[in-house]
Amino acid sequence: MEIFITIVIVLIASFIIYKNIKKSSKGNCNCGSCSSHCSKYKNDDK
Repeated sequence: MEIFITIVIVLIASFIIYKNIKKSSKGNCNCGSCSSHCSKYKNDDK
């Protein structure tokens, strides 16, 4: 049972990391909320 839970946690973490990398490669914001506090918007203002 512990192995199953560990596998599920690893799969969820991998999916989140994959989503963030995919967004970053497209030039989109890769933070959780994409608000005005996102570092991407701060870099675009300069």
